[in-house]
Amino acid sequence: MNHSLLRIAIVCTTIAIPALGQDLVAIKAKTIHTITGPSIQDGVILLQNGRIKTIAKASDVEIPWSATVIDASDKIVMPTWVLAHSSGGMRGSNESMQNVPWLTVADAIDPASTYFEGMLRNGVGTVHVLPGNNTLLAGSGLVVRPFGRTVEDMTVAANTGMKMSLLARGGSRLQKIREMRRAIAEIREYLANFHREKAEFEKEQAAGAIPEDKKWEKEIDRKKQAAVDLIEKKLKGWLYVPSFAELDEALRMGKDLDLNFVLGANLDEAMPLLTKLKAAVVLDDALEYFETDPETRKEKQYCSAKMLADAGVPFALSLASSGPSSYPWWQFGTCVRNGISRQQALEALTMVPAKMLGLSDQIGSLEVGKLGNIQILTGDPLQATTWVDTVVLEGAVVYERSKDPRLKYLFEAAKKADEPKATSKKDEGK
Repeated sequence: MNHSLLRIAIVCTTIAIPALGQDLVAIKAKTIHTITGPSIQDGVILLQNGRIKTIAKASDVEIPWSATVIDASDKIVMPTWVLAHSSGGMRGSNESMQNVPWLTVADAIDPASTYFEGMLRNGVGTVHVLPGNNTLLAGSGLVVRPFGRTVEDMTVAANTGMKMSLLARGGSRLQKIREMRRAIAEIREYLANFHREKAEFEKEQAAGAIPEDKKWEKEIDRKKQAAVDLIEKKLKGWLYVPSFAELDEALRMGKDLDLNFVLGANLDEAMPLLTKLKAAVVLDDALEYFETDPETRKEKQYCSAKMLADAGVPFALSLASSGPSSYPWWQFGTCVRNGISRQQALEALTMVPAKMLGLSDQIGSLEVGKLGNIQILTGDPLQATTWVDTVVLEGAVVYERSKDPRLKYLFEAAKKADEPKATSKKDEGK
């Protein structure tokens, strides 16, 4: 175990974010989507020391001669996407044992994982990596940028919360709820005993039974520290709620703990409960699902994002590790097709997750002073024909589609497959 990273996860909430790029960079754009303000046509963004210095129309900006210029004058420029919840990019899922609150994904993240390569290819600049859903109390997460040689290089913020889950695997839903209640009750009992022993020590010391210069030396068990922080609301919990059936229990837990909810797709019977959600939630990557009426046997389609929008609950989108829902445009299209506004759909992968992570002053939109986390697109972000051309993180170019080795290999292989096979003279004579 990397003990230095464990100490970081326990002690600090946000790590100072170093700038990847220290040079002055100018990005010319056909259109700049700022997310929080109006779009800018024929605009320029100036980046200095990894942060946005100026963002305005080209006619109002004088580009310094010393600036490195990225010409995207025929392209769309936006902030990179933000994922508030993901279990990708790890060597192991930290799920072989369910009740392991002392673990941290910092010990499992693999910087060389193709998952992070795929995130850059899709314009994602910030990922909150947490253990998966086959958990109980499963350890702490880490916010990373999908670029860097080491976990330390990638880290944006630590101590970002403990992953919890009400998903029942191999057992009943009620059994899972009882296990969760028992695990939390055991931590409360441990903490109560700790404070009682400390109070008895101080009482005996005040009575003269213990020397005044003797200090209380007992500390919270390292394996229980994170769970204790959760109970004391010093650490946020990220609770996976697989369906409407567990939502009532999740709301009860939310009264006692500081929780962010990650909701599954099956929410069709939860509308009265959804209105009780007071804060933004993260949605699973499966936004649409079908339910069969037991009487008519007819299928009805539901969209969890639309239900939350109708309930007035802000939501963040997730991306799957593979398949159509791994593409941002697919998730956006699903939202818009079900009646969600374009702006709300875009905010669900930018400002909403940034706020949930406590990083909205750094990422999620293009504003002066924020980090220069920018993606350059070939077209509209909701179109399937649009590609991510370039990704800039903190002022440094970290991805260029023209230099993507995996795409080069695939395109060359496809080109060779389409080329007509050369025929020999013997074949020509037949």
